[in-house]
Amino acid sequence: MKHKKWFWGIFFLLAAVFVIACQMGSFLHIGFLSVLATVLLAGLLIQSIADRSFFGAFLSAALLYLIYQKPLGFPVLSFWILLLAAILASIGCHILFRNHWNIHSGCRCSDIFEAGSSENLDGNHVYARTRFGESSKYLHSQNLQKGDFEVSFGEMQLYFDQAQISPEGAEIQLSCSFGAMKLYIPRQWHVVNRLKAGFGAVDAGSSAFSPDGSAPTLTVTGNASFGSIEIHPV
Repeated sequence: MKHKKWFWGIFFLLAAVFVIACQMGSFLHIGFLSVLATVLLAGLLIQSIADRSFFGAFLSAALLYLIYQKPLGFPVLSFWILLLAAILASIGCHILFRNHWNIHSGCRCSDIFEAGSSENLDGNHVYARTRFGESSKYLHSQNLQKGDFEVSFGEMQLYFDQAQISPEGAEIQLSCSFGAMKLYIPRQWHVVNRLKAGFGAVDAGSSAFSPDGSAPTLTVTGNASFGSIEIHPV
């Protein structure tokens, strides 16, 4: 957390320098709104890379290209061409590199891309993915510690009411791009929401939970890019 504060502090200091520099030389006619958009998009690009969100990173880069294609003399491309390129590039990288980016989590994410090994809902470390379709996943883990769930161009419903969390707590990682995820979690659990939305929506439903002092803790992390994540108490 300390390193993150240092990083964003330096980022905004450099952004201040950039704002001044844009009023000089060849950047003089870019305009205030374009400068502001650049700062915001650069922040989104860095955050997307940190969150391993391919689409957020490519979309930020595409919009930056759109802003600076004329001032820097780049070939002029339309917004829709750049958006399509960002979508296709993110899908391609999602297929090629997603498993490598998830190695640190400890699950056999390479299995997620193999036919017949797309999910594991019973062990201490559960995972599943849905692409171009809809699915309902019922977790049966008796000592849940970790979870990784991914949705691209589809919808996934996750049911936790038949699972039990490890006494030390559990953490699940969600990745939702151009899709929807709905989590159904026992009302008495303690849910820690660390979800982020990049051009998406997150509804944690935290006010509807009523955990007691001994309630297990489920930490939910991840990102919704042009998608939605909803948490419902049951």
